[in-house]
Amino acid sequence: MRFLGVDLAWGQRGCTGLALVTADGTLTEATRAGGDEEILAWLGARAHGPCLVAFDAPVIVRNRSGSRRCERLVGRYFGASHASCHPVSQASPLFADGGRALRLARALDLDPDPAAASQRRAVEVYPHPAIVSLAGLPSIIRYKHKPGRDLAFLRSEMIRLLAVVESLAGHQAPVRVRGCLDWERLRQSVTEAAAKADLARAEDPVDAVMCASIARIAAACPGQVRLLGTAADGCILTPVTAAVGARIDADGTACAWHPPA
Repeated sequence: MRFLGVDLAWGQRGCTGLALVTADGTLTEATRAGGDEEILAWLGARAHGPCLVAFDAPVIVRNRSGSRRCERLVGRYFGASHASCHPVSQASPLFADGGRALRLARALDLDPDPAAASQRRAVEVYPHPAIVSLAGLPSIIRYKHKPGRDLAFLRSEMIRLLAVVESLAGHQAPVRVRGCLDWERLRQSVTEAAAKADLARAEDPVDAVMCASIARIAAACPGQVRLLGTAADGCILTPVTAAVGARIDADGTACAWHPPA
């Protein structure tokens, strides 16, 4: 089983982060790609055989307007940590035909059904609630580029994020990133960043590593994740704390997660 993370740009112009974590939790690659052809070439060479590909992008979008139930549920359980989702619907031209993630999943013969028996699966993830849960943080790490956040602040927040990812080496399902040449280059580019653009170039592959880590943890420790939403209308897979998991279970708002065998 291989675990691949895809921090997918919703449109064709943005850069996409890509990462590969092996069956034993070792990060081997973290990089960036551009258009669909480049993304498919990278994934196609690595997403062969049993694999779980985690997309940080909407995979199933069937609502014609408003927001998906999975997005509202993420807001319910993680909104207090400022980890809510951006709502999506088919009203947006980007999702009128289902969206980029679904097109890529289909091109790679990945099944987006969380209950599928297939060993080749695609799942939607969202790094913010995962980071909050895995690190036990009261709020998200604010490493995204937004007005009012200067270089020093963004660099310090990105360094915090790197530390969280590196701490997953001690997880029950460890993800080991140190020693991966791509990761060491990312770490150096962050710590030595002289401009916001330097941090922006690192952000996509770091997010992709987080996505691959979620996939690894979800496959090895299914009791530590919840799948919010429905298979028919879209669902988001995220690690949870024991308290949040218990709340979700009491509410009955998660659908069953069946990790690929």
